[in-house]
Amino acid sequence: MLIVKLGNVFFRWRDTLFSLVILSGIVIIIYNQNTLLTGWFGDFETDFYFTINGFIFIIVGIFIRAITIGFIYIKRAGIQKKIHADELFQEGLFAHTRNPLYLGNTFILIGSVLTINLYLFWFVILPLFFFIYYSIIKAEEDFLYKRFSEKYIQYKNRVPRFFPSNFDKFPASFQNLNFSLKRVIKTEHPTQSIILLIFFLITIIKFYYRYQIDFSYIMMKIILILLIFVILYYTVSHILKQKKKLEFQ
Repeated sequence: MLIVKLGNVFFRWRDTLFSLVILSGIVIIIYNQNTLLTGWFGDFETDFYFTINGFIFIIVGIFIRAITIGFIYIKRAGIQKKIHADELFQEGLFAHTRNPLYLGNTFILIGSVLTINLYLFWFVILPLFFFIYYSIIKAEEDFLYKRFSEKYIQYKNRVPRFFPSNFDKFPASFQNLNFSLKRVIKTEHPTQSIILLIFFLITIIKFYYRYQIDFSYIMMKIILILLIFVILYYTVSHILKQKKKLEFQ
């Protein structure tokens, strides 16, 4: 099946693709010509509104990923960048959506597109990544079906692929699980830091090149301070990880 084959390729290169796309967005913003592809919606107020909402979407995405990983340890990169699973998770957020991490990633993706605010990203990049995530999910479903067969079919029939449901069973989904903040920090701090670092850098670059707003404005000073906090968070978390202070059971 072609979409499964594509999903396996996208799974291997998904982080690289996202990084290249974000880098291209930064280059286009610096290039700063309002054309059919490189233009953007609205004026300063619209861009500011998009940026605030983009930040909210990104935080929600980070929170969903943290809740997922905080309760259940997942080998997110598979084995040798290939889809792999030793266990079929059915508790925590997995009791409400079969793909909570991709749900979180989608919020982060939408937040990034809101922040960058380019026609190219709205009409090309966003649909493209929806297709990429869909392909990866189909490839993972193919793997899980072959690995767990009937057990996976029963799970698949009970829990939706993407949009969460079964909210009335939320407390029961977590009653046998323990949340580990150490696990979240250890496994997620690089991803969290990079995402937030990119968000603040894009915001600074966007407002400077589009509207000539520099660090004499209080808004830019606040963003710079938050960016420094993100760097400190990554540095401290990395040191704690190296010193094995973030080990979890």
